Amino acid sequence: MTRIAKMSSSLVLALGLAYALTACSGSSSSGPDATPSAVPSTAMPSPVDAAEEQARQDVIAAYDGYLEAYVKASATADYRTKELAKFVGEPLLGQLLNNLQNMSRSGVHNEGRPTWSPTVTELRLDAGEAVIQDCFDSTDWNAVGGQAPPTAQAKRYPVVVKVKRVSERWYVYESRARRSSTC
Repeated sequence: MTRIAKMSSSLVLALGLAYALTACSGSSSSGPDATPSAVPSTAMPSPVDAAEEQARQDVIAAYDGYLEAYVKASATADYRTKELAKFVGEPLLGQLLNNLQNMSRSGVHNEGRPTWSPTVTELRLDAGEAVIQDCFDSTDWNAVGGQAPPTAQAKRYPVVVKVKRVSERWYVYESRARRSSTC
């Protein structure tokens, strides 16, 4: 064996032995030469979990879009708005537009801004359906002008919303408010 080959062989053996001794000694040295004692596992989400999470985000985005479009339209009682149709399907779309038209005829509009805090409580990806539960807060959102009748309803009330996927988009199609309850 040549001298270089012997030195290389000895160096590899020494490094291997040093590594084995360090790994077995339980030494907790830190620094650039320290070897990690455990490699944290980073579990990758399954494709089903990722698809479900994306669907939940899309469902909430449809709900947020619906409410933002309605708040904007109700500020001027704009029953000709096209924005609602991007987020709302029938029968709710017709109900909302009818409500806006009644507001316009009565000279009523909304001022201020509501808040909401939705949670997807049911998601059926195979059926393309979801249910949202929300606590809608209209404390700072009021009907003004014209013949706006005073209401005795709660200002914070639970809402249950149904959402459906059509052609890869989510649309709110039903909203049931329990205005006699509070949340």
